[in-house]
Amino acid sequence: MKGVSTLVAAVLLIAITLVITIIVSTTVSNLVKTEASSVQTKVSAFVNCSGSDVDIQAVYLDPGSNVVRVTVRNSGQQRENIVAGQMFNRTGGTGAAITSFPVSLARGGSTDVLFNATANVSCASFSQVVLTTECTFDFWDKAPKNC
Repeated sequence: MKGVSTLVAAVLLIAITLVITIIVSTTVSNLVKTEASSVQTKVSAFVNCSGSDVDIQAVYLDPGSNVVRVTVRNSGQQRENIVAGQMFNRTGGTGAAITSFPVSLARGGSTDVLFNATANVSCASFSQVVLTTECTFDFWDKAPKNC
């Protein structure tokens, strides 16, 4: 008689099935935990940003001092951090920010962000200002208030 007895074959078949089941369940479990953590992080960021909003109230150009002053208000439901800002003229030139970022802005509060206007920014050449927070952004593409 050659071959393996049916009892040994059955035990080996059950053992191999258990090992494969353990390997697959461990892999699937780790994958589910990783994806659940990723979804939780994304949902948390979405919830934290749901009450976020800033509004540029006005832009003032002072060519005598080469400064553009941008008045921004936090109209959202939570504290904001303005993390970046950029000013552009009509030919694509930019004005560097004088204000250091990030700028913390309390709920309902307002502040001024200053830009250097030496990059040929005048009432006629002003294009827009863009301010970005951790969750949102706003832009002003009208003429400055004092022009």
